[in-house]
Amino acid sequence: MAVLGNEPRKNIILKYMLEMAEARRATAGRRIYNYAMAAVLVAAGIWVFTTGAPGWIFLAVAAGDAAFDFFLVNSWVKHDALRTSRSAGDSV
Repeated sequence: MAVLGNEPRKNIILKYMLEMAEARRATAGRRIYNYAMAAVLVAAGIWVFTTGAPGWIFLAVAAGDAAFDFFLVNSWVKHDALRTSRSAGDSV
């Protein structure tokens, strides 16, 4: 049975995730950053797998990447929202 009070919360989360995805693809520099971070994760995974290095190294790299990515993408979302609101105010 679905709880009727959850729909607005899901919509807010979905909208925020869509804004994050849009912010990641907004400029060429941001797309390059995304590919570089993916390459770092893949390289760390391959290195740990092929050399037998401890798995915590990959987990530390993945956690650091996720934390850095979270804060950076959130700053992009805020920057884009501020720029959009300013440009909307100028056109009115």
